[in-house]
Amino acid sequence: MLLKKVVIAEDDDAIAHMVNMALGDAGFLCLRARDGDEALRLVKAHDPDVLVLDVMMPRVDGLEVARRLKADVMWSRTPILMLTALAGVDDQVQGLEAGADAYMAKPFDLREFGARVKALIRSARRERDRNPTTNLPGSRAIDEEIEGALKSGKPTTVVHIDILNWDAYADAIGIARSEDTVRNVGAWLLEAARAASGGGSFVGHIGGSDFLAVLAPEYAEPFVKAASGAFDAKRATFPGDPGSLALVAAVAGMTGLNPNGGADELGRRLGKAMKAAKAAGVTGHVVWTA
Repeated sequence: MLLKKVVIAEDDDAIAHMVNMALGDAGFLCLRARDGDEALRLVKAHDPDVLVLDVMMPRVDGLEVARRLKADVMWSRTPILMLTALAGVDDQVQGLEAGADAYMAKPFDLREFGARVKALIRSARRERDRNPTTNLPGSRAIDEEIEGALKSGKPTTVVHIDILNWDAYADAIGIARSEDTVRNVGAWLLEAARAASGGGSFVGHIGGSDFLAVLAPEYAEPFVKAASGAFDAKRATFPGDPGSLALVAAVAGMTGLNPNGGADELGRRLGKAMKAAKAAGVTGHVVWTA
């Protein structure tokens, strides 16, 4: 997993050092800016996971930095934690309206500060890592979910779902209607995963008609059966001629995989299983791998 980056825009050396030590010890890469101009340059050069921003800084103050970033389509997604000695309600409102996502008054507790930074990053990443068509977690979120499952050591199964003959069908019905169909499929898969597991299973959207679920081994087969049943029942509602479409599922366990680098081997297992599943050409066909 890539090291999380934080830009610390603070002209007070003592506070900057304290914040840097707190986040550095937690595994963050900290980049220091001593004024607002430098903060803007660092954000645009490094695309940090969060910006810790003092309000009262030389050259360009924190409020103006926040306004400029939130007004820019490329940098508006950067979460901002604003730090300031101005603790009044009006000051907080001004900071939040300028674009801050969270606000802390000086002096502050370092534990609370660290927790807020991590919470901002989690929230921002959840939104960044969603597929725009289905709003399900996207490729990077899927990678992190698999990495987390490998490191946890818990028995886990990964299910790769795809739709046979999808590309030709999507070309025939057009972009807008194919995206609507994929969106519906994603919703059915999420519903099937929740029904099979009682909630808590992960469903992500790789792209196109490719989806991936991460769940406990005992839920894998019920999930695939529920997903296949929903697809077969609702296929007639698809636009155009969906007669050639079939849902295929490849299932792979994580048994024996190394927590470091095991994701590559898992990918090979799933690829081999999906190839076999598509070759079989059976709706809801399942290939189990070790």
